[in-house]
Amino acid sequence: MRTLFNLFSFIAFSFLVCCPLFSNDQKTANVAMVKSILDGRLEFFRSTSIYSPLPGAAFQSFPFYSYYATGMDSAICNGIMEDNGQRTPSEAEIDKAVEFFKSRNVPFIWWSSSKNLEEKGFQFGGILIGIALDISKGIRGAPPSSSDLTIKIAGNESDTRAFSELAVNAFGMNPSTLDQFAAINYATMKNGEAVHFMAYLKGKLVGTATLSTTETTSGVWNLGTLPEHRKIGVGGALVHAALVEAKKLNYPYVMAILMPKGMAWGLFTKLGFEDTSSFLFYVHGIAAEELEK
Repeated sequence: MRTLFNLFSFIAFSFLVCCPLFSNDQKTANVAMVKSILDGRLEFFRSTSIYSPLPGAAFQSFPFYSYYATGMDSAICNGIMEDNGQRTPSEAEIDKAVEFFKSRNVPFIWWSSSKNLEEKGFQFGGILIGIALDISKGIRGAPPSSSDLTIKIAGNESDTRAFSELAVNAFGMNPSTLDQFAAINYATMKNGEAVHFMAYLKGKLVGTATLSTTETTSGVWNLGTLPEHRKIGVGGALVHAALVEAKKLNYPYVMAILMPKGMAWGLFTKLGFEDTSSFLFYVHGIAAEELEK
């Protein structure tokens, strides 16, 4: 389920700045965008964890890393984030983390650059790309002009249920997670830390996107379109709507995490997003290939 990574577009603290730096202004902008990605990743999962109504949900911060657990039966929704990719976690720290998630009976991921994780039963999951857009001076492009395509903001529990059902189908998630996913989406919306967008084509729901709206960061997540309605502008319309909302709420940057130069890469770059970071992640409690389904 590769699209799941566009959905929960993701992260680790080990990062590489990829853009050349030519001036102080450019350097400041680049550092700010990288920070928006790192902070936005952590804030999004903090939000989904502390507002999740599921048993076992928790968020804990330590000097060098944080645990987030939404309680969903999905590795991508539970994990460890390091605050410094150059630091190697100790065996005791790794064992403690494994026990934490085992006690909640959920698989999880570890965003890290450390190779010794594979010696502790983790599998290498891949490399993800952090992207960000400066919207402080405006938004590139125009909203969709087709009268057949409309974007709606989810406003109640029924809307978030429909939103979640389409996303589960679009991302190839296990249908058994629908109730869990819907509960979390409604909770974050109700608590003002997520805006869920729904794309309708001739009245049919065909796509989803979430703008995370935490206290200091914003990011695009849950971006998905039904397979039969892709490559006709639905994804672009959803992201544009999210950018307009972020601008209205006075966020200077919007971030996202993608699979390497694929999937929605072209969509985001057309809107001006810049590739600034790369992240490694490891999986525990589920085979890495299961994430591709």
